[in-house]
Formats: sequence, structure tokens, C-alpha cells
Amino acid sequence: METSFLPGHRPRPVTTLSLTAAFAVLLGIFLVIEGAWGLASPVVFGIFTTNMLHAAIHIVLGTAGVVLGIKNRPAGFLLVLGGLLLTVGVLSYLPGVGAWAAQLLAVNGPMAAFSIMVGIAALGLGLSAHAKR
Repeated sequence: METSFLPGHRPRPVTTLSLTAAFAVLLGIFLVIEGAWGLASPVVFGIFTTNMLHAAIHIVLGTAGVVLGIKNRPAGFLLVLGGLLLTVGVLSYLPGVGAWAAQLLAVNGPMAAFSIMVGIAALGLGLSAHAKR
């Protein structure tokens, strides 16, 4: 039997985040931090290059990840983010296109490799979460 210290107050049930939702929240927090830092510095975490456009995109995506993760609705976010990161990461290694990505979004080698790894993880978790619906 649940008891409450306030008359007429019913405690809300505690919800737990799924693994995919927790990943979306943590990744979102990382992206917001990286984006905010990128607004003030062209190098974040001592290795990743960035610029204002790249930083702003990460703040927007990170915020979406936190919100959708907390709502336990991460599948669509992870699929979109994973596709974007994987695309940018792979394109960064292609001759000719890599220079364009480096110029437009300030994507260096470590950022491209990180984007590919996180993109694959996000796609995998997004597909897993989508299949469970």
C-alpha cells in the first residue's frame, strides 16, 4: 500500500529508462557539452575540431537526444543521428568530398572516426528500439 504525506496526493510511478533511452540521454549530454565548448573554441576535448555550424548542430541534436531519451522515445532520434554521423564520417574519408566536409563542418580525422563509431552504435540501438515497438 502506498502512503503519501500530503492528503489527496498520489505519488507518480517511477519509470526507468531503457538502455537505448539512456544512451540517447548520455549521447545528447555529450553533444550539448561538445557543442557549447565548440562555440568558444575550435578544438574540443583536445582532439576534435569544430566550428560554429558544427557546434550549433550538435547543440540542437544533443538537446533532442536528451528530451527524447527522457521521454523513453529514442528510436527515431538514434536512427536519424546514426545516419547523419555515419554519413559525415564516411564522406570525410572520400577523396574530394573529405575536403568539403572539413571545410563546411571542420571535421578532422579523429572526429570522422568518432562519428563513424558512434553512428554505427546509434543505428544499431535505434534499429533495436524500433523493432521492439
